[in-house]
Amino acid sequence: MNSSAAVETAERRLHPVGMLLAALGTVRRWFGLAAFPGVAALVNGEFGMRALLLILLGVALVAVFSAIWGVLSWRATTYRVSGGAFHFKQGVLQKSERSLPLERVQSVDAVQGVVQRVFGVVGVRVEAAGGGGEPEISLSALSRAAAGALREELTRSARQASAEAPEEPVVLRKLFVRDLLLAGLTSGQIGVAASVVFGASRAVEDLLPGDLAGRIAEALITDSVSPALLLALAVALLSWVLAILGTVLAHAGFTLSRSADGKYLHIRRGLLERHESTVPLARIQAIKVVEGVLRQPFGLAALRVESAGFGAEEGVSTTLFPLLPRKEVEKLLRAAVPEFDAPLDHLEPPPGRARRRYAFRSALPVLVLAALYAVLFFPWGTIGLLLALPAALYGILRYRAAGYGLDEDRLVLRFRRLARTTVVAPRGRLQSRGYSVSPFQRRVGLATLKVEVASGSGGAAFRLTDADAEVAKGLIEALSERAARTAAREHST
Repeated sequence: MNSSAAVETAERRLHPVGMLLAALGTVRRWFGLAAFPGVAALVNGEFGMRALLLILLGVALVAVFSAIWGVLSWRATTYRVSGGAFHFKQGVLQKSERSLPLERVQSVDAVQGVVQRVFGVVGVRVEAAGGGGEPEISLSALSRAAAGALREELTRSARQASAEAPEEPVVLRKLFVRDLLLAGLTSGQIGVAASVVFGASRAVEDLLPGDLAGRIAEALITDSVSPALLLALAVALLSWVLAILGTVLAHAGFTLSRSADGKYLHIRRGLLERHESTVPLARIQAIKVVEGVLRQPFGLAALRVESAGFGAEEGVSTTLFPLLPRKEVEKLLRAAVPEFDAPLDHLEPPPGRARRRYAFRSALPVLVLAALYAVLFFPWGTIGLLLALPAALYGILRYRAAGYGLDEDRLVLRFRRLARTTVVAPRGRLQSRGYSVSPFQRRVGLATLKVEVASGSGGAAFRLTDADAEVAKGLIEALSERAARTAAREHST
């Protein structure tokens, strides 16, 4: 029997908790309108009993309307699997029906927010190949049994499973609490958290009445402590705490598994909102080994994936594993994604003549800005010219990080911006390959190697700057020859 023909189900509705979730969504959308009279009165300094009654009336109307809308929305939402496609109906005032062929189903992910966890249900997001950003179809509330049955029905044709129950995925690696906290301490989100903390502190200062903020600062700061130093320490501490908290919320319980048939990777993660993602190995285009500035000295790295038409949550849906020792990366790649198992060490560096170009390129913008500053604030402004030295050292670090390798049909590129990143891309996953030579590079026999893979709704490009021109040309030719031979073999079979 054809697998798609075997999957025929009657129309089903969401779990009744879907009514509550639809009502809460409506409340969120209309809450601002309900509170508008009170906000307006508060701004005008006329907040009183009348404004309070208007707010309560608005809240009551929104609550009643949301409850009715939640019931109607739940009754209007149905789904079924039949005729080799997944059919989804929704809409209270404007009805809509979407049909997704089963062969286009790329992943079936489970998400469990706080409300869903309280009632023991899960949300299901169905991604389609090439779907790009938002989920193709999203179901807000299903029981765990119904979600499991739907996942089985939607992926059965792709997996060509037998009538027997599928085997349990094999757990490859888990993120333990110690590693989770270490991931937060060394995450690259500290700068973002610092800007949030600083902005929040300014907002609180503006909201406090009169000179209350100044009196609090005087009480906390002694004569022996610099206010600027104390502020910097407070911002740094709070930023670190926020970075750790964000990592814990996103990656708590992170578990990477591989399906028994070796075609899918399963990822579970999250503390308050639990996510269960399925990543087809056939859609992975490249693997990135990212060693952050705070992680590289300790020999730690994170694994990321570039995947065609899969999700758009930067740093979350693309995370294959958030933190592990750098020396264990190849072992995990071998177990999880064997096609991307390539040697990551002892790569060929750019030629020695490229070192000066790396240093000069990094120092040039600083020199230009410092020279302008020196002219405007002469003579003390000339001190800014000293910043060109650390900028040049950063360029040297970029040169030392750069490298390339070709292991059978797997291209390996390594480069540095702030983090040191190593990219592994099989020849068959490259969308384009090429190199460019500027007039300055031509004089010293250098070139910039560029490859591109499909990722999300667009693509991701990787460059190796100032490689030897002959080497870059040889790499492109070697990859193209392999592509031609492989295509010929596939055509002959």
